Amino acid sequence: MQEALKSFKRYLLQNNLRLTQQRILIFKIFMSEEERISPEELLLEAQGVDTTISRSTVYRTVKHLHSAGIARCIHEGDGVTYYEPMGDQSCQMICERCGRAIPIKNPYYECLQQETARQQGFTLYRYTSVLYGLCCDCSGIQRPASTPGRRRKHCRRRKA
Repeated sequence: MQEALKSFKRYLLQNNLRLTQQRILIFKIFMSEEERISPEELLLEAQGVDTTISRSTVYRTVKHLHSAGIARCIHEGDGVTYYEPMGDQSCQMICERCGRAIPIKNPYYECLQQETARQQGFTLYRYTSVLYGLCCDCSGIQRPASTPGRRRKHCRRRKA
């Protein structure tokens, strides 16, 4: 989140915009979301913390987050525009049979991306990865039962 905040500050500075407390609050709420969010949903959450935040402030801030490359815009068939952070939220596995999208939430995967960039002398702000294959349901592989204190999300072959 720190790199995204740096990018947002840089974007605001380059566009002669101020980094207000309300923008910081909206940024933090937005970045803490694990799923896509509409500006209206973001407004409700932000007003739960600061009742003086206006609808226009939220919409403008979301537009700035999108322009800064921090938020990705998603248009759904319901006519609502949603946004999601561009960070590791944009890493996913797509099942080629059923189309299921499975987010990749793995700290080792993120570390690998960071280390690869570091080794190349590259400053990494964000990345997108899409892996294609078959999900557990389509491949005939089942997920193991969760181990207490440890959550396992990989699959193993079903016994015949």
